[in-house]
Amino acid sequence: MTKLANVFIVDDNLHCLEFLTLAFQSHSGVDVTGEIKPVTALGRIRKEMPDLVMLDIKMPDLDGFGLLAMLRGEGNFVPIVMCSGSTRQKDVDRAYAEGCNGYVEKPSTLEDYRSMAGAIVDYWRRGELPKH
Repeated sequence: MTKLANVFIVDDNLHCLEFLTLAFQSHSGVDVTGEIKPVTALGRIRKEMPDLVMLDIKMPDLDGFGLLAMLRGEGNFVPIVMCSGSTRQKDVDRAYAEGCNGYVEKPSTLEDYRSMAGAIVDYWRRGELPKH
C-alpha cells in the first residue's frame, strides 16, 4: 500500500505519545514519529517536513501555542491538529486564531485514541486536509 502520511506527534507526556503513536500505527499506510521535547520537535518538524503534526498544548519550555506560532511565523503551513486535555473555549479559539487546522480533546483510552486517529486518517484519505 502506498504511504498515506507522515504524522509527527509532539507531547511531553510519554504515555500520551505512546497511545497516539499506537493509534496512528494501527491504520495502514501511516508512518509515525514523535518527540517529547517541544524545542527539539521544532527543529525536527523543520527538517523532516511531516504531512501532519499532532500537537499538545501544555508542555514545559515551549508550549503548543508557542510552537504553533513559531512555525506559522516562519511560513511553515504544515497541517497541525491540536490534541489537548483542555476543552476550554478560550484555548480552542486561541489555537484556531494562531493557525491550527483542527482541535481535538485528548481521549482517555487506547480505543478512543484509535477512533480519533481513524477519523483523522479517514479525513486525510478523502483529501480534505490541506497540503503544505
